[in-house]
Amino acid sequence: MAEEEVKQKTEQEGQEQEEEEVPGLFFTNARVVRLIREENPKKIVKKRVKVEMNKLLEQVGRSIASEMAKKPYSSITYADFLDAARPYLDIQKINQERRKVIATLDKIKEDAAFLATELLEKTEEEDY
Repeated sequence: MAEEEVKQKTEQEGQEQEEEEVPGLFFTNARVVRLIREENPKKIVKKRVKVEMNKLLEQVGRSIASEMAKKPYSSITYADFLDAARPYLDIQKINQERRKVIATLDKIKEDAAFLATELLEKTEEEDY
């Protein structure tokens, strides 16, 4: 029984902290915590993580809004949103392409090293 009471008390304290608002943040703390907990249900989320996640979400939102504001039209369309959000939506694809480029460059370096070694061996043979 004592363990259950402690567990319930801990959960209540966690919910109270979740609902506790931090001044100066754009999004409500509870929404950010819910977002984090959807992917991390059994982990304790530290306050700094909640605050920094909130700040990051605000920064991304402002960046997208700023890009949409650069359009010369009187209304913002879904296409404008997609154009502005593309760097954030395509981040996985961009990282995959980056890894492919790095792998290709590594292969080129290996080939160049092999060719340099081969060239040195051939020129040494001819020098004799």
